[in-house]
Amino acid sequence: MEVTDSLAPRFVESDELRRMLQREGLVPKGLSMEEISCQAIEDCLMKHDMVRTAECFKLVNGGVCVRVTQRVPALYVMSNEGAYYVDTDREIMPVCKTIDVDVPRFKGAVGKRAATEEYFDFALWLTKNRYWKSRIQDVQVVNPKHLVLHQKDDRGKIILGDLSQYEHKLDKLQKLYTKGLEYIDYQNYREYDLRYQGQVIGRK
Repeated sequence: MEVTDSLAPRFVESDELRRMLQREGLVPKGLSMEEISCQAIEDCLMKHDMVRTAECFKLVNGGVCVRVTQRVPALYVMSNEGAYYVDTDREIMPVCKTIDVDVPRFKGAVGKRAATEEYFDFALWLTKNRYWKSRIQDVQVVNPKHLVLHQKDDRGKIILGDLSQYEHKLDKLQKLYTKGLEYIDYQNYREYDLRYQGQVIGRK
């Protein structure tokens, strides 16, 4: 039994999967090749909430190889419908209470459809953007037209509005941060409003 990816944190352990097979009487050890059903083994392992793929095949030397990959969280959601992850396949994934994953966090009025579509896309962009990934603590969804980004280290919150042109909006704020600091201490502002076209409105 091998969990083939090297991802951390580890949601799936080989011993746990082996116990699943034991409960179903599917452990290959001690069985003849005719008695071993690779399809049954794969179906059993795919019942694990954190398993993404399971592959079982027989070897020419009489052995059996089982390979498993785990699901990978892309964003975390805490809403009225409960807490969950959305994985990289845009599927809802349960939260493991003992493991904390560093992914974009969305809180508030987040519907599951939006979490797997537009908020997924935004989370992916945040993850790939080196500047904003290190600054954004979480995204508060007041409603689909009113998103608020909370920054780390007590920086002012960012009122994004809806997700239209979010790259352009945040690019303007980034330029203001990186090129305007010699004139104004922007950390003194409690919020930055990006809802107005071509403008960044700072409020103390």
